[in-house]
Amino acid sequence: MREKIFCPTASAVLIVLIVFQLMLSEANAQSEKLIVIEHADSLLGRAIEGEQAQELIGNVRFSQDRIRVACDHAIQFRTSGNVQLIGNVIVQDDSLTMRFPRGMYYRTERRAVAYDSVQLDDGKVTLTARFGEYQVELRRAFFKTQVAAKDKDSRLTSDSLIYYRNEQRTIAMSSVEIISYADNMTIRGNHFESWRNEQYSRMTESPVLVKFDTSSASARIDTLVVRSKVMEAYQDSSRKLIATDSVEIIRADLASVCGLAKFYTKGDSIMLRKSPIVWYQRTQVSGDSINVYLKTRKLDVVRVMGNAFSIAQSDSIRKDKFDQITGEEMKMHFGEKGLEQMEVLNRAISVYHLYEDSLANGLNKTSGDRILMLWVYDPVGENRKLSSIKVFGGVEGQYFPENLTQGKETEFSIAGFVWREEKPVLRESDFSKRVLSDKFIKPSARLKEKVIKKK
Repeated sequence: MREKIFCPTASAVLIVLIVFQLMLSEANAQSEKLIVIEHADSLLGRAIEGEQAQELIGNVRFSQDRIRVACDHAIQFRTSGNVQLIGNVIVQDDSLTMRFPRGMYYRTERRAVAYDSVQLDDGKVTLTARFGEYQVELRRAFFKTQVAAKDKDSRLTSDSLIYYRNEQRTIAMSSVEIISYADNMTIRGNHFESWRNEQYSRMTESPVLVKFDTSSASARIDTLVVRSKVMEAYQDSSRKLIATDSVEIIRADLASVCGLAKFYTKGDSIMLRKSPIVWYQRTQVSGDSINVYLKTRKLDVVRVMGNAFSIAQSDSIRKDKFDQITGEEMKMHFGEKGLEQMEVLNRAISVYHLYEDSLANGLNKTSGDRILMLWVYDPVGENRKLSSIKVFGGVEGQYFPENLTQGKETEFSIAGFVWREEKPVLRESDFSKRVLSDKFIKPSARLKEKVIKKK
């Protein structure tokens, strides 16, 4: 009788291999969950509230997979595997190190919690707070209360912060303040997000930017303040900051409002869009878009594109008289003492008040393809005077004597005339207490809104 030989089928072999692999995976998973006690000067067994525990005393060191923990004193609960950490606690996950006086390590969740105070260092950022939590698997850290994060370029403070190590992403919430050392700049708001790898960050919820020019003896004169609803910073080659929605800008004699502003650090320029208005001393400028160019941090050129309109108070005493000029495009050139030249192109119209020995002497209304106006200043530089006005192409002009214009100035205004006395000014709330005490004199109260329109 022939002996039967058993030969397993291919499917049976496959099933055995799968079962073995599952058993191996489970074993590996269990080994990763195990906490390995590497050292303790002494070990005691005890029961705490009915749960068995082992107490490790002196130079305690243990690990779980890649996590390394050291402390002076630890208590491990046998059922949960969680470890209470006491005294000079150090938690390490590759390049990340956390230090705190006391806390807990949760074995199953692989989570370290720090109380009283905590310091985190991952080689790029150093962070301190009163409370901290680090989740090993997610590589996510959470901190709250007196949070401060610092790298080589800046310092951030907030009420709470979340840090994602894999994405190099930071979220800071409530009372956020960022100080940039290189730019001598501070940004404050209530919600901040940063993506380090993308070199991009965003501040929302009432952001305010304050930048000081330390090259000047007076910090207030050369202080730049920007307010908006959203601020975005790009630290790539473009080096720009974008302020969006309800934008207000204040810098020395310059102020502006608009819906969108782009600041280019390298180009030393500001692009204003969405109904921009700029005030310079007693002059108001508006248009579809405005570009402001600086030279050695001083106003150099202002270019207005589309529906350009400039309004200036003709006399500081006669505040009802306004010099006006409009056209499709406007270029304003500034010197050491202020505005020196204005050029208006395409359908240019001007209204200019005349004076003789400081007495009002009517006004000129002129139009042409191009108008060029030049100013000169007294030796002190406090007062400017129109030295010439030139009109080119299709010239039309008319003179109106003072007896026809007095008290009727608005009737001679150019269509579209709107003078706004309300403009953004410095507020005490723009500055932190540190800045107020060190660098800033309290600003005057905000001007009341007053708008005069051409009917």
